[in-house]
Amino acid sequence: MIIVEGPDGGGKSTLIKSIQELTGFKVAGRVVSKETKALFDLKVWVEDNLDLGPHDAIYDRYRLISEFIYGPILRIAQQPGFTDPDWVLHSMSKLYQNDPLIIYCLPPLEVVQWNLQGDEDNTKVVDHIEQIYTAYLQRASLDLIMRPTRTLHDYTDTYPGETEGFVLGLLANRKAERITK
Repeated sequence: MIIVEGPDGGGKSTLIKSIQELTGFKVAGRVVSKETKALFDLKVWVEDNLDLGPHDAIYDRYRLISEFIYGPILRIAQQPGFTDPDWVLHSMSKLYQNDPLIIYCLPPLEVVQWNLQGDEDNTKVVDHIEQIYTAYLQRASLDLIMRPTRTLHDYTDTYPGETEGFVLGLLANRKAERITK
């Protein structure tokens, strides 16, 4: 399970294409529209997805991470269930037990802002991108402290090729661990 997170304009789609080519993993379908409207009951989606356990898929954002960033900033409210501390703690614990690789795409804010200029698919986030970016910096920092070997900060323009090698190495280690268990 590979989760690619970050603000709009951060390079997630480009990185996901590279990871998909290298791993052959499928990219999970969207659960939120470009207008930030939920396409499903997000709490139920998270629960069902966590019940899958570790699996080979790539996520362009994972609602248990990104909802806490986008919900309050763009919708001024969380999706139903996401304000229940017991559910959130249980779900986060289960997510980490599934041992996903989480990659945060965080190029400099100026690069993100430049990437969003004239992007008609992201008109809703442009005015809020600094808040979204800051929230992702905070979240990535926490994950890097809590899970340093399973969390990666990526800016592929700065480190060409390194992310792909790192991801493949982690996946190879994970497969070796599965075989020896």
